[in-house]
Amino acid sequence: MINIFKTLEEKINTSLDIITEVATKSKEQEIPLLVNFSGGKDSSAVLLLAKQVAPKNVEAIYMTTRMELPGTIEFVVAEAKRLDVPLHLTDPVRDYMGDFAYWVKRNGYFPSFGYNYCNSRLKIRASRRYLRGLFGRKHMYRLNGVRQQESTRRKNMYKDTEFVIPDGDLSGSFIVYPILEWTGNDVKEFLNLNNFESHKQYSSFGVSGCSYCPFYQKEIYQRVLAVYPDIYDPIIELENIVKNPSVSGNLYLRDIKAEFIANREEIVANLGEPKEKIKKCKATC
Repeated sequence: MINIFKTLEEKINTSLDIITEVATKSKEQEIPLLVNFSGGKDSSAVLLLAKQVAPKNVEAIYMTTRMELPGTIEFVVAEAKRLDVPLHLTDPVRDYMGDFAYWVKRNGYFPSFGYNYCNSRLKIRASRRYLRGLFGRKHMYRLNGVRQQESTRRKNMYKDTEFVIPDGDLSGSFIVYPILEWTGNDVKEFLNLNNFESHKQYSSFGVSGCSYCPFYQKEIYQRVLAVYPDIYDPIIELENIVKNPSVSGNLYLRDIKAEFIANREEIVANLGEPKEKIKKCKATC
């Protein structure tokens, strides 16, 4: 039963109990306990918990999209190496059918709130084929860093979710949500206790992982543009090809970029980030 009002110690113990149970089942299948690792705070907390339970039988998965923010994959690879965790990188072209541009051109429009097809086409289906190739039809347990309290959307989506549920994408396998009841402060405190430094780009942009997402707001694109002014040119090219906007609210990234270029100083000043931080990130991220 989900209870966000437990103490952090109680939540940690619940998470460890959940992971211990599925780690035992994974061992019976003679396969590793798998962690969906994005490099973000939540998946990092899950990976550290899993390491406590099964230090020699944990492997991480990062589902690449080919739209990552610069440095993201390098960070994930480095962290997996530092934590001595084998890492699997799935790829939408190698392991499935094509990259983001392929799917936008094929569909004629961009993913949206109502139909977030990029997640399934670039991540889920590619990882499914990759994992089937490794482990066949064995029952896999994949740990995921989803939290109910991450957002209103997540709270509604996972309000009746159990800690362990059947994996709808891998028949006979399971998705595990060991930190489902944790708050953002719980994750932050747990990572501090473990001396874990989260991805520096999260604090700069408010996101880690993909540079583009149908769920991003205009402000996130502005933050990214402040550091990587040309990163969205391929998306803008796709907008021109399919003649459809790529940003929720019927907005075009080409217009967001044009507005940013015309009013850069004012926009950066209003982003809520010190100019020095933006400049430092531009030099080091």
